[in-house]
This record gives sequence, C-alpha cells and structure tokens, in this order.
Amino acid sequence: MYTFELEQYMDPRENINIIYCTHDMGCEIHRHEFVELIFIEEGMSTHYIDGQRYDARPGDLIFVNYGQTHSFETNDGISYYNLLYVPEFFSAQLINSESIYEIFEISLFREFENAPRGCTQMACFRGGEYLKLRELVEDMEKEFVRKETGYRSILNGYSRVLFSKILRKLKSGEKRSGEKDSAQKCVETITAECLAYIDSRCFEKISLKEIAERTFYNPSYLSRMFRMHCGVSLSEYIKEKRMAEAGRLLKDTDLSNEEIMNRIGYTDKKQFYSNFKEVYGQTPSSYRKNPLP
Repeated sequence: MYTFELEQYMDPRENINIIYCTHDMGCEIHRHEFVELIFIEEGMSTHYIDGQRYDARPGDLIFVNYGQTHSFETNDGISYYNLLYVPEFFSAQLINSESIYEIFEISLFREFENAPRGCTQMACFRGGEYLKLRELVEDMEKEFVRKETGYRSILNGYSRVLFSKILRKLKSGEKRSGEKDSAQKCVETITAECLAYIDSRCFEKISLKEIAERTFYNPSYLSRMFRMHCGVSLSEYIKEKRMAEAGRLLKDTDLSNEEIMNRIGYTDKKQFYSNFKEVYGQTPSSYRKNPLP
C-alpha cells in the first residue's frame, strides 16, 4: 500500500498545504502522514476510509486522519480542495482555541480510528451553507498561494472557523438516545490510547503536555478524562508504574539505586527517594534488604 509522505506534500516551513485538485478517475487505496480534509466542489464520488463507505457530492467535507486507509472512485470526475495539516498543527497552533477545545472534546480527528458505530467522517453542507463554506475555503487557498504578510495567522484563524463549522454540523445531529453510551466509549478510547502510549514511554522523561500533543487532545481535557476513568491522575499513574518497576529491580537485580533511578526515568535523586518512600514506606536500600512480598 502506498503512503503519501509528509515530505512530499508539506513544506517544512509550513504546517498546512492547500491544493485545488481535479480527478477524472479515482485514487487507489493509500495512507498518508498528515491529516487530510477534502471539500468537494463539483462531481460525485465514493470514498472509503478504513473500509467505511462515504458517498460524496458537492458541499461535502470529508476528513481523514493520518494513518487511516483512504481511497475513492468517481465516474464523471470531481473537483475538490485538499487541505493538508501536519498532525502537530492541532496541538501546537490551536491548543488554546475555544473552538478547537470543543473539537478535541468530541475527539473529532483522533477518535475516528476507533469510533463507535454511527460516527461519521463526513459533514454535509447544502444551499447557503455550501456557498459560505466554499468562499471560506477559496479564501484560505488564496492566502496560502499569495503568502502575503500575516498569512499564517490568517490561515490559523480561518482554520478555527472551518473546524467550528464542521463541529456545528456534526453536533446538529448528535442529540439522540444513547448519547451517554457514546460519550463513555469515547472516554474509554481516550484512556486506552493514553495508557498504551504511557506504558511504552513511562520510564523515559514524559509530561502531560507531551502526551497531549502525541494523542492530539487538550491537556486539561485529557487529564480530566483520565482521572474520570482510572481514578488517579496521569502523574500518579506514571509514578505508580515507575515505583512498581523500581521495586522489581531492587528485588531481582544488583543495580545500584542510582542506576535504577535513571532506568525508570528519574533525574532528581531527591524526588526519586521521596516518591519511593511514599509508596513503600521505606528507603530503596531498606526495601532491598526487606522487600515486600
């Protein structure tokens, strides 16, 4: 399967690329290393995202997360705007935006990988809404092509508006029975994703900011959801994992206290000893002599 690489489509000085495209035929299944938004201007097409079918027409906006599989087919050709974002854009550029916070809150880009049944990756704009959205996307493309003074700030602002319109459209059909169950599934998915990342990195230097950027959530929202599901904070969970490994190494190896401290991700000796005593009620040296069963 072909992968569209970041370096092929993104200038390293930019975090967004906007391309106007026409296709007489479809596109074979592929993946890409960026987030892709496809705004259909003309023509009919059928898109497949991770095997899910979406029939698209003018006014539809399709979004594909990085790493997802995507292909499309068309009989009469289509014209569309392709808006490509580096994954870091969502955390690095818009993390303090109220609208993007809401988008993170319903996991607009990240959670479609494991979205519960009924979620969609296409928003449909018709009539006046379509005309306004087309004008917005056209203005974005002009700013990107001309690159006049302040164009990056303007594109960030336009992106906030675009994301808010997507959010509003999706939420307009969201109030259905079972909404609470979907929210719970969302929380569980967020937590599982974070746990997988933390477990693979917990013995390295790691922070809430890094986890949030890696998993594309607002840090404060991520922290709340984690505590809600796990009953402890992210920092407490990391500390427990590290202390459990420290205890194992003290029992099963001859590594020195300093070697163990470095191996489980601590650089501050005082902090390591303080956390260890808090968990085990004794110093590492005492624990080595009298380990808990």
